[in-house]
Amino acid sequence: MDMMKKINKKLLTAAIFATLLSANASAADGTINFVGKVTASACATLVGAGPTGGAMELPATVTLPNVTSSTLNEAVGTYAGHTRFSIYLEDCEATAGLDNVRAIFTTGSPAAGDSHVMGNTAPGGAQDVAIAILKTDGTEIDLNSGPDTDDGEPLPVVSGPVTLNYQAAYRSLTTTVTAGDVTGTANYIISYF
Repeated sequence: MDMMKKINKKLLTAAIFATLLSANASAADGTINFVGKVTASACATLVGAGPTGGAMELPATVTLPNVTSSTLNEAVGTYAGHTRFSIYLEDCEATAGLDNVRAIFTTGSPAAGDSHVMGNTAPGGAQDVAIAILKTDGTEIDLNSGPDTDDGEPLPVVSGPVTLNYQAAYRSLTTTVTAGDVTGTANYIISYF
């Protein structure tokens, strides 16, 4: 009988210990609730991008003017050949929680040593030159780090179009830019905030 009592005490002690351990393992220091909302697109139709306005088909092509290598070789980071382009959105309206719209740009071919701009992908093309996307005030947009906090255009309260205006320009990566063709590709998504 004493042996049975000892075994029962050990089992009881083990059961209490296991219960305490499992209670500590599942204890929480606090709770965080996450909330959000999925809304319909604030703009019904993406019309296109182009240098002069009006609807264009996608993908769009922006043609920069010819520039001399000597112009770009004045200093590292020199911009030249500024060319305006726009992204046109139709049937936009503000919806719950959405007041602004912007484009977020990325490139799958960043320049060597500078992931903020498009590297030249022209076979046998110009060396040490890239293509940058700029705001209308000339500030460079980082193509791979998301949007700037002040980017964007307000959405209309009543349905209507929105035009997002930008510039493209050559950007020197060194002071030894060589002559040749220059091409680059940027992707964008339309972001509402």
